Amino acid sequence: MGIRDLPSGVITRAQSLLNMVIKPETRQQFYTNITTFAHEQPILAAFLSIQFLLSLTPLLLFFSFVAGTLALSLITALLFSLFWTGIALLLLIPTLFVTVSLGIALWVWAVSSFLIARWVYNVFPVSVRGNTEVGLPSGKKAVVTKGGEGLAGVKSEVKGGN
Repeated sequence: MGIRDLPSGVITRAQSLLNMVIKPETRQQFYTNITTFAHEQPILAAFLSIQFLLSLTPLLLFFSFVAGTLALSLITALLFSLFWTGIALLLLIPTLFVTVSLGIALWVWAVSSFLIARWVYNVFPVSVRGNTEVGLPSGKKAVVTKGGEGLAGVKSEVKGGN
């Protein structure tokens, strides 16, 4: 394909795109109606043609301005949103680092406390003997008496009011 064939290729491509949008039969009917109108009403057809040709440039400029403004506003809105999303990420990432670090530290503290408490319980078994009195909300007292090792020898009773 040479450089001389380029315009005809562009015209052929434009014609095929136009055929996909508007059927050739529909276009031919439109052209026939316009020609018939121009032969029947030449003065009105000339007036409308002049008005169309003179108004076409400002209308095209207006619609290109509107399209450019919409494109600019959409691009600006997208960039604005991306900018503030980036700023939010700059705050979110360190915050997540701190909260994850605190969560890990809390988990390590809880597990180590449990392991140390279990080790202390196993190394130093608790052997308590004697009486313990606890005041109840009803005014009565709960008395627990422990006499042996472990849970053996535990007795409890609730004694009357004040």
